[in-house]
Amino acid sequence: MKLLSKYSRVHVITACTILLISSFAYYFIIRTILLTQIDKDLKVEEQEILDYVAANHALPHASDYKHQQIRFRKIKDSVAFRETINTIEYDAKLNEYEPYRRLSFPIKITNETYEASVYKSQVETEDLLQLIMLITAVLFIVLLSLIFVINRFVLGKLWQPFFITLSELKKFDLHNKQSLMLPESSIEEFEELNRSVTHMTDNVSKEFEILKAFTDNASHEMQTPLAIIRSKLDLLIQSAYETQVEQLQAIYDATGRLTKLNQTLLLLAKIDNNQYDKPEFVNLKALVEIKFQQFDELIKGKGIVPKYDLHDVSLSINKDLIDILLNNLLSNAIRHNYEGGSIECILTSSMLSITNTGPALTFDRTNIFDRFKKGSHSDGSGLGLAVVKQICDVNNLKVKYQYLNTKHIFQISLKTK
Repeated sequence: MKLLSKYSRVHVITACTILLISSFAYYFIIRTILLTQIDKDLKVEEQEILDYVAANHALPHASDYKHQQIRFRKIKDSVAFRETINTIEYDAKLNEYEPYRRLSFPIKITNETYEASVYKSQVETEDLLQLIMLITAVLFIVLLSLIFVINRFVLGKLWQPFFITLSELKKFDLHNKQSLMLPESSIEEFEELNRSVTHMTDNVSKEFEILKAFTDNASHEMQTPLAIIRSKLDLLIQSAYETQVEQLQAIYDATGRLTKLNQTLLLLAKIDNNQYDKPEFVNLKALVEIKFQQFDELIKGKGIVPKYDLHDVSLSINKDLIDILLNNLLSNAIRHNYEGGSIECILTSSMLSITNTGPALTFDRTNIFDRFKKGSHSDGSGLGLAVVKQICDVNNLKVKYQYLNTKHIFQISLKTK
């Protein structure tokens, strides 16, 4: 969930909760105030009745006005008490039941006790409460609408510098060698964020350039001494005694592996540094056929049976990279195959699949594209499939691996034309 949406939701929920609680509290407070006023009016009527009885030693006449009624009835002393309650009474004039507030109190005249009841209509009070609650509800809706508008537009505009910074960060690319340029903001926190982000990206760019230069220089510098070592070993093997040849050959092989490892690491560094950034449309069918011809001697040497199902497909990609990718996949399929096994290549407009027979992996298959990951029976560097994965990543291609029925299957999803 987006920050602004979450903030708006919390804000609206909080406002609704406060308004609902306040509305209920407001209703009961107003109702209590109105009932208190009615009770005061009832006490005034009570006092007038008591004053009349004291002056005349007789009860006043019962009355039935529009919103007030006075009634008397004879009672026993034992049930005489004073009370104020809410009740429902029938109004003959309106021909319906109405809510009333009733005050009952005892009156003694000579030796007889009467109960006087004064009724005060609550119709006007209820109407007033309904009007107040209606006004409150309208204000509630207006307030929520204002909160929504404020969150939608005012706060959205307030957070705009943050979203601009986020957008620029998404577009930031180490390879374009451009510093991150963020607009100034009048909000101190956002301005501090922009300064921190700009400082961080500048440092990252500098470190990246330093690492890139180190990788290139180190790889190139290693080539020269390795070439010298190999040339000297060639001379020593030619002139060495038979007992020394085996040891020199082991050194020569190790130097060869080191040379190949250095070249592969240099290739990965170049791919990482986006130095293969000139794509062209390559005819994959023709290129795959050429690759199988180049590997024909190795395929026949292991008695491997090749199978093809190739469609005419063109792919926009750097030609050197697709050449390296096919080299690595085919050499991997041959090296890790059985004697007399098979290789099957399928090329369609949406997929390139290379399948070979071979023993199961001795490690977790999810790590097959990791650098330096190889099985116990492999004599390679463990970088071939890492190069394949890196080439696919920089060209937005998806590569996946699975092992089914003693067969290793590599599939690459293509973006073809």
